[in-house]
Amino acid sequence: MTMVKRIALLGGESSGKSTLAAVLAERLNTVWVEEYGRELWVKRDAALDFEDLLHIGEVQVLREEKALARARGFLFCDTTPLVTAFYSQAMFGRVAPELEALARRTYDHSLLCAPDIPFVQDGYREDAAFRQTQHDAYREALIRSGQPFTLVEGPLERRIETALAVLDVGTG
Repeated sequence: MTMVKRIALLGGESSGKSTLAAVLAERLNTVWVEEYGRELWVKRDAALDFEDLLHIGEVQVLREEKALARARGFLFCDTTPLVTAFYSQAMFGRVAPELEALARRTYDHSLLCAPDIPFVQDGYREDAAFRQTQHDAYREALIRSGQPFTLVEGPLERRIETALAVLDVGTG
């Protein structure tokens, strides 16, 4: 059985994470895990409680574990509990210890999506300044953790090429 590499996609709001995850999964004939926090945020019309954030982190990890059985070579994770912990701190000024533990979860590689594409307001997002704050926080957390990561920048095709090169799967 081939080991599946878990690849995290991180970045601020409207930085292209979901699009990149979907395209990479399709190109590499594998699966990706969608962002549960976003799903719940929309379902609840942006009304979350502090306790919801731990639930989001736990469900995100559960979805990753379930998706591993269907993954081929790579599993692309559209966000991680690190992002959920950031939102907990931003929204409530604190993070549950259990969520902090989930936020330390390691990935084989992280793709940090730069906030250099147009910000798209969909009614559930903050703004471009908040997106930059997120980006900076995730970058610092990745550096502190020592986990390998690559900054992906520019238009989608350039991001795809960068990701495929760093994952060592070629662009053909």
